Amino acid sequence: MTSHTSLPSDSQQLLHAAQQERDQAQASAKRWRRLYETEAQQRQQEAQIAEQTIQSLRAEIQQLCQFSSGPQVSLPPSGQGAVVMSNSVPHLHNQLADLVAERDQLLQALEQEQNNHAKTRENLISALGDALDAQKPQQSSALSSSPRARAGAIIRKDRNGRKET
Repeated sequence: MTSHTSLPSDSQQLLHAAQQERDQAQASAKRWRRLYETEAQQRQQEAQIAEQTIQSLRAEIQQLCQFSSGPQVSLPPSGQGAVVMSNSVPHLHNQLADLVAERDQLLQALEQEQNNHAKTRENLISALGDALDAQKPQQSSALSSSPRARAGAIIRKDRNGRKET
């Protein structure tokens, strides 16, 4: 006879299975979190590269304008618009049309980026919800008061709400 108290075999097996499922869910959540963070880092790097490209092009334009005999060019600070040239009214109209076209392209790029971000978020929420749904119902009822269970319920509700729309 053993000197320590032990759970019945079925209870031990259930506990072991629940622990394995928990570990798998945590590993899955960690993997998705890494993927999401990697994508966020890539987007930040792309934005930094774009800003550096803009700065180098501004410097190149300024340098080229110093050597040309054309009209004087003044570059506004980064993020405040394009090159402004002091010249005739028709030229300014053409330049305004170019700026409007550039603005439209930038707005389209921004909208596409926002759509991509929303799709990524939706996919990650759906994947997390699927991972949580894969866990057995007994485990979720046993842990219903835990923060993870509450977070899982929120994720499933958000995912289900997106499916209905």
